[in-house]
Amino acid sequence: MLVALKKFGFSSVALLAALTFLAPVAFAQDVATTAAPVAAPAEFEGTAEVSSLITNGNTKNQTTGLAFDVTYRPSPWLVNLKSKYLTTVSQEILTQEQFEVAGRGGRSLSEQLDIFAEHTYLKNGFAGVDNRLITSGGLGYVWVRSDLQTFRTEAALGYTHEDRTDQTELAFMSGLVGVIYKIKIGATSDISHETKYQPNFKNGEDWRLVTETALSAAISSMLSSKIAWKYEHVNLPPAGKIRGDTTTTVSLLAKF
Repeated sequence: MLVALKKFGFSSVALLAALTFLAPVAFAQDVATTAAPVAAPAEFEGTAEVSSLITNGNTKNQTTGLAFDVTYRPSPWLVNLKSKYLTTVSQEILTQEQFEVAGRGGRSLSEQLDIFAEHTYLKNGFAGVDNRLITSGGLGYVWVRSDLQTFRTEAALGYTHEDRTDQTELAFMSGLVGVIYKIKIGATSDISHETKYQPNFKNGEDWRLVTETALSAAISSMLSSKIAWKYEHVNLPPAGKIRGDTTTTVSLLAKF
């Protein structure tokens, strides 16, 4: 048992155990709110996001990000498409370029339970990834859904194919354990958090973790400001690369 824990990383197991106990806590905090009727989500909604950071003078840096997220809910089905592009130019030299896109289709089985299938693509040459494709399918469960907060967990099985800049190629059965939480902290602001743990069933040491926390505040009925912090961990990174990358962005969102 200790050997298995060591393979997947004690820190990752501890994180997953902690997240497991969050559900009852969130549920207890939400009892008073769930008594009131919850507004049904819109059939169609989306966001477009632009982020930029520019410095001039002794140092010239420019970071630009573009993202969109579109969801269509023809009950009981759900279709979601999202994409993100981020680039940084420092002293007129490209130092970061990342592109990712994900498509998901799902169907509700009950008010809390649903099934889904998802395909994601990532390209991040500066992190050593030429192409990463993940196809997966699984179950999602909503523990808490109210006008104040939502708490959802996901579990899935899939297949990962990865081409790396060090000329290596990976192909393996993979998994997914996800936690998504969102809470309103005011009439026009909210905090969201998402953590996804991805084990490699072929090599237990090669697990991955992506976690992102964001604070959003409405400027108008259509526009919001957003600050987000994201951490991406690959426990066995490509040659010459480190295990963890962090990204902080300040963005302007348009909702439609």
